[in-house]
Parts: sequence; C-alpha cells; structure tokens
Amino acid sequence: MKSLNRRSAASAPRTGTSPRTGTRRRLLATGALLAIGVLPLSACSLFNPPLERDESVHAIFDAEQDIVKMPLDDYLYYERGTHYEYTAFQIAMKQCFAEHGQNYTIQAPYSESAPRGDLGRKYGPWNVEYAQKYGFQKRDPNNAAAPISYNSGESMSPEDKLRTECYPKARETLEAAVPEGKRPENEGQSTNSRISTEAGNAVYGSTLHRELEEKWKQCVSDRGLTPRSAGSVAEETPLAEQLSKNDGFNKPASEEEIRIATIQAECNQQVGMSKQLYDLEAQYQMPLIRKYQSQLEQERQADRDRDEKFKQYVQEHQ
Repeated sequence: MKSLNRRSAASAPRTGTSPRTGTRRRLLATGALLAIGVLPLSACSLFNPPLERDESVHAIFDAEQDIVKMPLDDYLYYERGTHYEYTAFQIAMKQCFAEHGQNYTIQAPYSESAPRGDLGRKYGPWNVEYAQKYGFQKRDPNNAAAPISYNSGESMSPEDKLRTECYPKARETLEAAVPEGKRPENEGQSTNSRISTEAGNAVYGSTLHRELEEKWKQCVSDRGLTPRSAGSVAEETPLAEQLSKNDGFNKPASEEEIRIATIQAECNQQVGMSKQLYDLEAQYQMPLIRKYQSQLEQERQADRDRDEKFKQYVQEHQ
C-alpha cells in the first residue's frame, strides 16, 4: 500500500498520468514526465561529489497553492493546457473501457495558468494551514479517480483491474497510432532527470538532512506519532488502507487524517526541515542547470515537438 504522504517523484507511468493531478498529487506518486535528448554526459553521474553549491539560491514556498518552486521547474517539458500526449492517452483509456462496456471519465490536464512547482512533500508536509483544512491533500471529486491499490489481484476492485488492464493497451494503441511519439528507452537518463537525482541524492546524503530528520522524528514522537523516516509516520499506512477500502480518496479528510497531517506539518515548521532541505536542493540544482542549460533547453523543445505529434490523434478522436 502506498503511503498517504505525497512525494515529489521523477517516476510515474510514462504515459497517462497528469504531471500535477489533483488528489493524486498526494495519494499517488505521479510526478512530471521528463525531457529527452542527446546527452554527452555519463549515464552514472554528472559530477563526482561533492557537488558545487550556490548558497544565494532559495526554493520558493507557495502556501496558497501548496507547492514549492524549484530552479529545475523552469525546464519541465510539458506545456500546461496543451499536453496532447496526456489527452491522447486519456482518450485511449476511454476507448478501452468502452470495449468492456464501462464508462471512463477523462481527466483534464492542468490549465495554462496553473502554477508550476514541486508537489511539496519530498521532505514531508510543511503547510500547517493547509493540513488543518485538508489533511494530506485537498480533494477534488470532480477531477480525480481513486488511485489503484497495488496489492494482490484478488483484493483489487473490478474497476482497478480494468484500469490496470487498460494502461498497457492504451499505450499500445498510441504507439500504433502515433509511432513517432514513442518515448526512447533511455529517457530516464535525460539531463533534467539526472540533475534532479544528483541534487536530491546530495541532500539525502548530507549532514543537514540527518540532523533535521532526527529533530523532526523527536518532535512527532513527542506528540504521539511513530516516525519512520523524514516526513513519514507509521500511522499513515492504516489510514491509506482504510481510504482505499472505502473509496475515500476524494472524500473530505477525516479528523484523524487532519490530526496526523497537522502534527507532521507543525513539527516540520518547528525544526525548519522542508525549508532548509528544499533550499539546499535548489542550491545544488542551480550550478548544474547553468552548466547544462543548453541540453535542458534542447530536451524541453524536443519534447514539445514530440508532444505536438499527438495533436492530430486528439483532434480526430475527441
């Protein structure tokens, strides 16, 4: 069972998940699809540690939108409101459901004006007011399907089983209809992906991360929760399981969820965990961005061009 605690991730089903999708921002590890391009870089590492650090750079926290703006966000490949690949995949999913006599609601991508930024949970909940109001994540019952519970096949609902079956079929449909839009096998080695990984690894391996994690664990422990790692507590697991059984992912947060999320966020603010660690990650990102800016821009443009190849499919099937 996935933890309720939303994480920023660079891994997600490569086709068919919106980079920033409502409730699943928290309840599923969706994450942005990353850019592709020709890389003159080593497949293992951009630099040998320690990475260069620009201490003048800071992450930008947007409490109203509940996101964290990072330097690398400027090089996300997709354009909000014109994400044709995502829309094409949704159409293919609807077609697969229809073949089984079932309805499928197409989830709209974020609008052009939607804010860009990290999902803000990489280092645990930090937004106290948000947690007090929404728990771990603001629900949107009109624009989010309940996430699939990847337990044993016997425990999956019929809809979950159909969705699981239709994912690969939808991908095959698109690969046949738009062969020039197929993603390369090595896209996980994109400059964007590797800069994100390098900077994140540097943070996780830092003395600062270890010190803040211990302080945060002590804080949540003093308030009755059982810490597992920085930004995660054991009490999330039964809560997520209960939501999965009761199809409660899009229902308002329970008092227990709000209590757990608020304690985590208050402790996060108290020790300054997210603030300091996101700042540190941004400071590791920026020198890498400056060094490989041309590759980042080339990859972003290549993916915009590739995404356009799905435009005709969308227009013909809407």
